[in-house]
Amino acid sequence: EESDGEGGEVMEESDCETGKSSSRSKWEYTAEEREAEAAAIGYTVLGPLERSDRVFTPYEPVFAVVQIGSHQFKVSNGDCVFTERLKFCDINDKLILNKVLLLGSQTQTIVGRPTVPDAAVHAVVEEHALDAKVIIFKKKRRKNYRRTKGHRQELTKLRITDIQGIEKPEKTDNEKPVKSAVKKSEKVSVAA
Repeated sequence: EESDGEGGEVMEESDCETGKSSSRSKWEYTAEEREAEAAAIGYTVLGPLERSDRVFTPYEPVFAVVQIGSHQFKVSNGDCVFTERLKFCDINDKLILNKVLLLGSQTQTIVGRPTVPDAAVHAVVEEHALDAKVIIFKKKRRKNYRRTKGHRQELTKLRITDIQGIEKPEKTDNEKPVKSAVKKSEKVSVAA
């Protein structure tokens, strides 16, 4: 321990090189840093799912292309998506995916440049899982060199609950009339 000479403040040896005294360790994040890092990946954590939240809504013929990290996914209401593990979110947390690149329905398509403003895709974290094992095998022939290594990628399973930012088509009860099951007999002529 050393004194900095002015106010008698005592600094630890590790902090003497930088001249700063920090009580926070490297791997702890503040709330602002968590929000900034999540926003860079493309999502915002709203908090845990409440019992009153209606997660399972009826299917709507609307889709969106969202970017999570460096991957793009085409999603619609009720879909499940496996992404690389998302930081700072737990199971049953509600998320808003902000980076919406394209929205589409039966009547219109909205293309973002690069993202669609005022568009959001709501999702719920269902589970954190591990992908199937990938075996890395290295060999150099005639040198007696073999190395085997395995890897399992961490994944997060998201359930898409809602897509906002596009007009959703109204439900109409235009059912097609049922065709009668009467077959017309056709005569087939065989040439001899």
